[in-house]
Amino acid sequence: MDSFSKEMLRVGTLRGFVNFSCYLRGREELLITISKKPAVTSEDGADPNTAPLQANSPLKPLNSDPQGKPPASPAARDALTATSSETECVFLLGAYQRYKSPFVWLRGGTLDQYMGEDRDVPLKLQTTSDWAKHKAHVWDVIAELVALTVRPRPDNPFAIDFALLETIPLVQSTLCSGALLSTLHDILGEGVSVLDAALIDDMQRLTEM
Repeated sequence: MDSFSKEMLRVGTLRGFVNFSCYLRGREELLITISKKPAVTSEDGADPNTAPLQANSPLKPLNSDPQGKPPASPAARDALTATSSETECVFLLGAYQRYKSPFVWLRGGTLDQYMGEDRDVPLKLQTTSDWAKHKAHVWDVIAELVALTVRPRPDNPFAIDFALLETIPLVQSTLCSGALLSTLHDILGEGVSVLDAALIDDMQRLTEM
């Protein structure tokens, strides 16, 4: 879990993605806000409902966990559930050492796949449920959440908001661009072939900024 927590720290400080934003709450918690509106649409006529990563992952409460019952949401007292907009969803990604596995809770907004379910129960995501067999990265979890939330599903969950980078002060833009470029390089290194072209295009543009 230590490497996953370090990735959370890294991703939590990034700024400039189109489909999501993150807010780091300490070493073990990351809030991920995802807009339901389609931020990026297909430009080549591909089926917009074809997600690049974990597209068919179910969104259901966990029934059981190898470590025992899944943990109740540590953020039950948060006001996010009541105040978040209907146009976005807020997820809490927790990487607690005691559970030896990451968990995700829906903390704000609504999802059709999760209507009426207990929000204190973690979501059943492919990236977290298969943790014992495959140690997913933080960006794998985010890609799955984007695929589940945004309709139509974006071709590239990690699309860069170049309009934002062009409007913020130059020093901030340079720092953000460098951090984003490094992260996209690591995502590309994981061999996600369906995203290669989109990631390379954005990396090239970041290099030229």
